Amino acid sequence: MSVTLKNQDDYGFLNDMEPLCSLPDIGQNQRKKVFKKGEIMSIKRILVNQIDTNLEYEVIGIDLAKNCVSAILLTTDGEIFGIDRLDYQELEKSAQELSPTIFAMEPCTEMNYMVQKLEDWGHQCIVISGKNVKDYVESHFSNQKTDLNDAQALAFLTKDTQLRTVKAKDPEQLKYASLTTLREQYVKQYRQTMVSLKGICQVWGLNISKGISGKARLKDMIENHADFPAELRTALVGMVAHAQAVQKDLKSVTKILEELAKKDKACQLIQTVPGLGTICSCRLRATVGDIKRFKHPKDFPAYYGLVPRSMATGHNEKKGKITHRGDKTMRSLMVQGAGIVINQATKGNLNSKQLTKWILKKTKRENAVGKTGMCRCG
Repeated sequence: MSVTLKNQDDYGFLNDMEPLCSLPDIGQNQRKKVFKKGEIMSIKRILVNQIDTNLEYEVIGIDLAKNCVSAILLTTDGEIFGIDRLDYQELEKSAQELSPTIFAMEPCTEMNYMVQKLEDWGHQCIVISGKNVKDYVESHFSNQKTDLNDAQALAFLTKDTQLRTVKAKDPEQLKYASLTTLREQYVKQYRQTMVSLKGICQVWGLNISKGISGKARLKDMIENHADFPAELRTALVGMVAHAQAVQKDLKSVTKILEELAKKDKACQLIQTVPGLGTICSCRLRATVGDIKRFKHPKDFPAYYGLVPRSMATGHNEKKGKITHRGDKTMRSLMVQGAGIVINQATKGNLNSKQLTKWILKKTKRENAVGKTGMCRCG
């Protein structure tokens, strides 16, 4: 006796099926399977509590969280197993016992560490952008976002050979990335503290000039200002001490980066580019990876989101704002570096005559376009 599938609704398929096919008689305790083009495919995912290390897996999609992961395991026979909650320790223990497998995950804080561990155990790791996962969930799961749906999207997206993947950072890159991120946080803390301090002082009639913020007499100015209430004066003095402590930590991290950059050949080479100093070279060292993977020079600014967005329909093509893709901190540093180079070129302090000539030509043309636009508006 056989069971015939008449349409895609018999077993809840989401995608179109091949024409009529026959299945052997299925018992209640047996897993339902269909045969399509010689491959065995599961009709639905099977929930389990742990990874069976005796099975062979084609792909394992893992959705990483703070304390646990959700996993979808695709076997070489086409079965789909799902684990809703799996501890990191259990995942690592199972990964050490598994034969070489493909693991797919999204970029996140735990990703780089997990990739290093899995690759040390002989597995291949593919990191897929969260936008691709979101699009897959929207089209295949009616935008029902769950951890298991995300994990299943990751597993099936590995089969897309045209998909662009994210490269995980090695330990050396992580060191530079962590230090530059820490420095950026100190810069933000110092700026926010000083802006708040100046604003509060101005409310009470004490104007703090720009050059005085880092000096020791700032504390004396606050203590000697008679209009401050006693409670507020104590808090403001503590605020000054906090800002000075953050500034000290900022200088310490900056000094560490300078020492690292002096010993790193890649950083020294990057600093030969006009406008790129120690901090830029360290951040670039952390984010760019292998520079040889860029086939064309224009691919490099595109990697950091510094190229305009292209919008084409028919034969009409328009350019929008920059894409803002890639590392935000590096993009900001590159824009600042470009501004410094332009200032040096306009003042005649740039060493490269060819680059100076090109910048002046560009700025002259931009100024001419701006003046024309103003005249038309008038």
